[in-house]
Amino acid sequence: MQGQRIDVASVKPYPVFLGARLEELGDYLTTRIGAGEHLLVITHPNVGDYYLDTLQKGLSSFMVNTLIVPQGEDEKSLDRLSDLTSEAIACGADRKTVVLALGGGVIGDLAGFFASVFMRGMRYVQIPTTLLAMVDSSIGGKVAVNHAAGKNLLGDFYPPLAVWTDFSTLETLPWEEMLNGLAETIKHAVIADEELLSFIEKHQEEIMARKPELYKELTSRSSAVKVRLVSEDETEQGKRMFLNYGHSFGHALEAEVAYQGITHGQGVSIGMVAAAHLAQERGLMNSGEVERLIKLLKAFGLPVTVRAKNPRVLTDLMGADKKNYKGQKVLVLPKGIGQGIVIRDANDEEILRAWDKVIE
Repeated sequence: MQGQRIDVASVKPYPVFLGARLEELGDYLTTRIGAGEHLLVITHPNVGDYYLDTLQKGLSSFMVNTLIVPQGEDEKSLDRLSDLTSEAIACGADRKTVVLALGGGVIGDLAGFFASVFMRGMRYVQIPTTLLAMVDSSIGGKVAVNHAAGKNLLGDFYPPLAVWTDFSTLETLPWEEMLNGLAETIKHAVIADEELLSFIEKHQEEIMARKPELYKELTSRSSAVKVRLVSEDETEQGKRMFLNYGHSFGHALEAEVAYQGITHGQGVSIGMVAAAHLAQERGLMNSGEVERLIKLLKAFGLPVTVRAKNPRVLTDLMGADKKNYKGQKVLVLPKGIGQGIVIRDANDEEILRAWDKVIE
C-alpha cells in the first residue's frame, strides 16, 4: 500500500492510512482480523454507486452485506439506528461482525455509533469519502446521533480499528462538500497550526482548481493536527476541546434551521468569525488577525455573515452545547493565529454582541 500512516494514541490505538486504496482494504483486514469474517458495509446511495464495487473487489474472502442509508443530516437519528439494528439482525450480524463506514461525516457518525451499541459493541473501520470526514470526523472515535434538542447529543468515544482514506474519492465530491472540509481545515490552522494557515493562503488558486497533489498535502497536514490533538486528549478534557472552535455558534445555526438550508461548513465558517469577534473583544486577537480569517474564508466563498436571524434565539440554542457546564456556556476562542483557548465564563451579553457582528 502506498501512502502515509499516522497512529492515534488511544485506549485502543489505531492507524490512520492516508493515500490508501479502497480495493486494498481487504488485504489489511485479512491481516488484522482474518479472512472469512462477516462485514457490514453502511453507506449512502450516491457513495455506493461510485465506490461500492471498487471496495468490494478486495473483499472477496469475506462475507459482505450492505446497508444503504438515505442522505441527510436528519438520518443521524434514533429511528435510523433502530432500522439499522433490524437490518443487521436480518443479515445475521453478531458481535464479531465488522462494520465498514463508507461515506462522509453522517455515515461515519451514524455507523460508528451503531457499532458502539449493537450487542454492546462491535468493531468498525472508518472509510471517509469527503474532505470533511478525512480531516475531521473520521479521526478521534467520536460517534453520535442527533436529538431534537441539539446536534450529536447522544454519542460515545469509540475508536475504530482503522481509518482508511483514499484521496481519489474527492474527485467526485461537489464543491459545496469540499467547502465543508475546507472550513474544518481552516479551523485546524487557526487553533493549532499557523504554518498550515499560511500554506492555505499561499495555495488558494490551486485549492480552488482542485489539484489532486495539493489536496493530498492539505489533507495530510490537516489530519495530522487532528491526530495530534486527539492523541493528547482522547476524551476531550483539555486540548481536544480546541477542535470545537466555531462549532458552538455553528451548531446553533444548524439547529435553528433543523439542519436544512445551511451546511456544516457554512455554520462553522460563520461560527469561527463570531468567536473571533468575541476573542477580539477579550483581547485575545487583534483586528488584523480577525480580518485575516475573514479574508481567507471569503476567498473560498465561505460565508462570514448570516441574514435575518434572532441573536437571542441563537444564544439560547447554544445552551444545549455539550461543552457547557453547570448552566455556564463554555466556548473555544482563538488566541491569535495558531493557538486556542477554552473560556468557561462566557456571558450571554458578549455572545449576543458576537452574533450582532455576523448577523446582517
